[in-house]
Amino acid sequence: MNTEDLKFAKCKINAVPTAMFFEEFEKLSLKNKKKILGICQTCEVKDKCLNDATSKKDTYGVWGGVFFKRGRPVRVGSEKKSVGE
Repeated sequence: MNTEDLKFAKCKINAVPTAMFFEEFEKLSLKNKKKILGICQTCEVKDKCLNDATSKKDTYGVWGGVFFKRGRPVRVGSEKKSVGE
């Protein structure tokens, strides 16, 4: 994703603090986690964002509506388990 793409990113348009998608995400209530993930659902660059995340080894945070920890997607509400485990 490039700087031009960021102009269309809902997280930037809605001025959501970046930390809510990264270090603060795991501290949020389940309701607020779903709100953060929901921002991505109607985002024009959701697919580009998710593709960027999956191309990296140690992705962390919310990317394209998916929460990643140590490069693996994690189901919200069960952060201790990675998808597929």
